[in-house]
Amino acid sequence: MYRYLLGDLPEAEQTALEREFFADGEKFERMWEVENELVDAYARGRLAPADRARFERHYLASPLHRRRVAVARNLIAAVGRPAATPEAPAPARPLLFAARRAWPSAGRPLAAAAVLLLTVAVVWLLADRARLRREISRLESESGARESHAQDLTGQLAAQREQSGKLTAELERLRAAPGPSPSAPPARPSILSFALSPVLVRGAGEPQQLTIARGTDLVRLRLRVEPDDARNFTAWQARLRTVDGAPVWDGPSVRLQAGRGGPTVTAGIPAGRLAAGDYILTLSGVGRAGDAEEYNRYFFRVVRK
Repeated sequence: MYRYLLGDLPEAEQTALEREFFADGEKFERMWEVENELVDAYARGRLAPADRARFERHYLASPLHRRRVAVARNLIAAVGRPAATPEAPAPARPLLFAARRAWPSAGRPLAAAAVLLLTVAVVWLLADRARLRREISRLESESGARESHAQDLTGQLAAQREQSGKLTAELERLRAAPGPSPSAPPARPSILSFALSPVLVRGAGEPQQLTIARGTDLVRLRLRVEPDDARNFTAWQARLRTVDGAPVWDGPSVRLQAGRGGPTVTAGIPAGRLAAGDYILTLSGVGRAGDAEEYNRYFFRVVRK
C-alpha cells in the first residue's frame, strides 16, 4: 500500500490492489490509515529522499492531495511540533495522535487553535472519505454498465455474423443455380423476310420456295401492290390457308409501306404456324365503303431446316 501511494507499483499490481480495497472494507480502512501516516511523515520531513521525490512527483500531482498535505502542516505548526530533519527521524504517527501528545504542553490559545484545526481536519477528512466512497460506487456502476454494453455489442456482432453467413450461403446457391444471368440482355427475335410474287394458277410452274431455318421466330412476307390500287383501298387484309383449304393465319389489318420498287403490304406470320408444305396467301383490299375485295393470291412452298 505504501508503494502504491508513492506510484512505485507495476500497473498489474496496482489494478489488483485497487480491486482488493474497493471490495474489502477492512483493506480500505487500512489503506486510509497508511495514507494518513504517509502524509504525516512527509509533513514532518521524515521521508527518505527517494520516497520524498516519489511522493512529490506522484501523490502531490493531485490538487486534493496537496490540500491534504497543507492541512497536515498547519496542524503540526498549531500544536507546536516543528518538523524534524531527515538526520534525526522519529517513528511516524498519525496526526491525531501527534496533536493529543502535544496537548499538555500547549497554552490555551494554542490549544484552542489546535482544537479548531483538528475539528476542521477531521471534518475535511470525513468529507473526503465520503467522496472517495461515492467515487468508488460511481466507478463500480460505470464498470458494470460497460460490461453490460460490451455483452450487448458481442451479441449484436454474433447476430450480424450469422446473418452474413446466411447471405453468403444464399449468394453461393444462386451463383451455382443454372439459368440465364440476371444481367444478360434479352435475345432479339430472329426474323425472315421474303418477297412474294402473285401466282394466279397453282400448276403454272414451280411454286416459290420459302426456306425457314431452325430458331426463326417471325416470317415477314412482302406483297407488291400497284400504286393506283394502293390509293383506291383504305386498308388491307391477308389470309393464309393450306392448299387443302385448312386455315393457318388471318391478318385482318396488315401494313402498307412505300418502297423504292413501289408500295408493298407486309404480313408478319409467326414461324411456328408454318410447317413444311404448300400454302396460298390471299390478299384483299378494303374500299372506302368498307367492303373487302380480293386483290391477289400468292402460292408458295415452305421448307424447314
